[in-house]
Amino acid sequence: MKVGYLGPKGSFTYSAAVNFFKERELFPYESLTALLEEQRKGTLDYCIVPIENTIEGSVLPTLDLIFQTLPTIQAEIVLPIQQQLMVHPDHADSWKEIELICSHPQALAQSQVFLLNHFPTVDIEQIGSTAQGAKKVADHPEKKYAAIGSKTAAKQFGLTIVKENIQSVKENETRFWVLGTQPLTKALPQKKKKATILFDLDSDHPGALYKCLAIFSAEKINLTKIESRTQKTKLGEYFFIIDLETPEEEKLQKVLQRLKEQRFTVTLIGNYPTYIPKIRKS
Repeated sequence: MKVGYLGPKGSFTYSAAVNFFKERELFPYESLTALLEEQRKGTLDYCIVPIENTIEGSVLPTLDLIFQTLPTIQAEIVLPIQQQLMVHPDHADSWKEIELICSHPQALAQSQVFLLNHFPTVDIEQIGSTAQGAKKVADHPEKKYAAIGSKTAAKQFGLTIVKENIQSVKENETRFWVLGTQPLTKALPQKKKKATILFDLDSDHPGALYKCLAIFSAEKINLTKIESRTQKTKLGEYFFIIDLETPEEEKLQKVLQRLKEQRFTVTLIGNYPTYIPKIRKS
């Protein structure tokens, strides 16, 4: 089995992956685009991508790429996320003098209150993953650089954590999707089942979105999330992504059929379990 994740080793996506799969099955990719492209081509059996965070909401690049590639969601993993400020050991005593902080945009956003309070004038660099940020600090010991990421990343790259749990919200969690063509059989603590659909409106007219949502309401199906994203075709064209508590299969198929009858372009991209694994040291 070959499983891809947003790397390198030490990223939060790596933590999600290693709690679900065996470490020897994992292969890092430097970008979401590369990761999802390999999944689309069939090079990978599964890939794991971040989809939503407590503080910053949806990971928009993931949503946009999923709309383009239409993979199948086989599972969702929810992990607590704690952000650490880390530096090279040579600068552990002078960490307040750091000149650059680098990390993934989500990690930087989740830590923005801390950054504003402690480093309002320090240069910030967005980078492909939290682990890539840690690697950059490790690769430049002569520079007063810092990274924001996991304890795993600090250990992986030999960095010193100088401030712990700097995320703006204590109960910070991230949802990850496991994408692949084959169902998974994993014995992890399962919280609930969900389904996710993508749809766009055949034409822009008053009440179009209401007609769609009314179908779910009529069947008494609870929607846990609805979000719109631009289709990147022309201004004013959007697609919608909806998460819902999964009803019995017959009712789900009935709703999908009614949506299609109303001339909505609908794609079911997953009817899957949500897992909250016990965090495994990695």
